[in-house]
Order: sequence, then structure tokens, then C-alpha cells
Amino acid sequence: MAAVATGMGSARAPRWVVATLVGSLALNLVVIGAIASSLWRGSFETAETPPGRVPRTVVGYASTLPAERVNELKRLAEEQWRDAEMLRRKLLEARAEAVKALTAEPFDKQRFLVAQSFLLAADLKSREANTKLNSAIGLNLTSEERRSYLRWREQQRPLRKPLDSPETGGNAVQ
Repeated sequence: MAAVATGMGSARAPRWVVATLVGSLALNLVVIGAIASSLWRGSFETAETPPGRVPRTVVGYASTLPAERVNELKRLAEEQWRDAEMLRRKLLEARAEAVKALTAEPFDKQRFLVAQSFLLAADLKSREANTKLNSAIGLNLTSEERRSYLRWREQQRPLRKPLDSPETGGNAVQ
């Protein structure tokens, strides 16, 4: 009787309104989760961080030096630089092929294993070339640049890799 007198027939909202509210809440939670995850991982760059991530290597450090010094170091290690770039491209191609082999339907186990073998070989060659490049540049740094490298390296945040985390005990897939 009170519902008739007050004009309140049903306290229940239409279905489409409820569905819209739930969808909006879910979308907001996804957006907030993505922002929180980015902040947690520290992916926002600060004013001191150069654009993009710089690897914590001698080559990464050398790229932060003044442009004329970078060019001089590139010239002094030109052959190693060229080799490292070429092998990096081959490594990226091997990674792409491994992903294609993994995701191909129907799955070809042999193709995947061969792609993984090529990926391992390309990775080893790329690492060797990068080590030679780091050495060539390191040998040509001034004593002041070598001292600055240590300070610079300590200020850089290391890249977090799933297998490096002590919390997982070396077991990245849980």
C-alpha cells in the first residue's frame, strides 16, 4: 500500500542499467589495475631517465655520453658495432621464427625444437658480439668515464627477469 501511495512501484533498476554499471566497473578496474601495475614496475620515466630503457652495459653507458664522444667511440669500435648490430637482427629473426613455430597450427614439435636450437645459437653469437663491443668501448673510455660508469650503473634500475626473482625459487611458471 505504501508503494502505491508514494509512487514507488519497484526498487529494482532495469537489466540494461545493471549490466552497464557492472561493465563500467569492470572496465574501471582493468584501467586502474594497468596503471597500478605500471607504477609498481616503475615503468614511468623520470626526468633523469633518458627516453627508452638503456641497458646497464658499457655500450648503454657510452650512449649517454655527449654526442661527439659517442661518435668517436663508435668510430673506434666500428667493426664490433657492425657485427653486434648484424647478429642482433639475426637474433630477432630467430626469436620471431621460434614464436611462429610455437603458435603454428597444427603444432610441429620438430619445427619448434629446430627453431629453439637456431635461437640458442643466435643468442650465443649475439652475446659474444656484445661482449666484444663492450670490451672495445671499455678499452677506449677515459679514466673519468670509467669512474662515472660505476656511478651511472648504480643509478640504473636493473631489468627484472622472471627467472632472476628469488621469490619464485627459479620457477617462473606457477
